Amino acid sequence: MKKLLFSLVISLFIFSNCFAQFKKGDFEFSFTGAFSSMTINNTSTGSFNTQSNSETRTTAGISFSPGYYLIDNFSIEAEIGISAVQKMQPSQYVLVNLSYTYLLPESKTALFAHAGYGLSNSVAISYLNNAISLASDNFDVRVLNFGAGIKYLISSTVLLHTEVNYRNHSWTNDYGYLGYSNYKVDNKISNVSVLFGFSILI
Repeated sequence: MKKLLFSLVISLFIFSNCFAQFKKGDFEFSFTGAFSSMTINNTSTGSFNTQSNSETRTTAGISFSPGYYLIDNFSIEAEIGISAVQKMQPSQYVLVNLSYTYLLPESKTALFAHAGYGLSNSVAISYLNNAISLASDNFDVRVLNFGAGIKYLISSTVLLHTEVNYRNHSWTNDYGYLGYSNYKVDNKISNVSVLFGFSILI
C-alpha cells in the first residue's frame, strides 16, 4: 500500500510539472515555417481615371519569435522573419504580437490566438501594367497580423504548433511633378498562411 501511495504521489508530481506551462514569468521561443498564397490588390487614382487589378502568387517564409508571459496565459511576442514571394527577392518584417494560450484540462494540447502590428520592407506590388516590383527598401510597409492554432506539448519544455495566419500589408505611392501629386496607388496585400513550427519553454 505504501509503495502504491508513493507511486501515485510521484506520478501526480510528474504530471503537474509536465503541464504547468504558460505561466507568468515563462519565456517561449518559437521557430516557424510558412507556406501561403498571397493576393495582391491595388487601386490607382489619377487625373483621368481609376483602375484596379489583382494577382495571386505563392509565398514561403521562416520566423523567430521570443515571447514573455506577462500574466498566466497572456504573452507579448516579438516576431522577426523573412518572407519570399514567388519570383521575387525575400523581404524582412518585424512584428509585435499579443497572445493568449489556453491549456486544455488534463491534456497536452493548448489552443492559442494572437494579434499584432508591425512593419515590413520589399513587399511585392503589382502595378497597372501587371509588372511585379518592390514597394520599398525601407521598413515602412504597414502589417496587421492575426492568427489562431494549436500547441502540443511533447515535454514540459518542448512543444509543436500549427497555425492559420492572416496578414494585411498596406502601402501608398504618390507620383507627381513640380511638387504636385497627381497620381496615387493604394496597395493592400492579403496573405493567408498555414504555419508549422516548434517552441521551447523556459
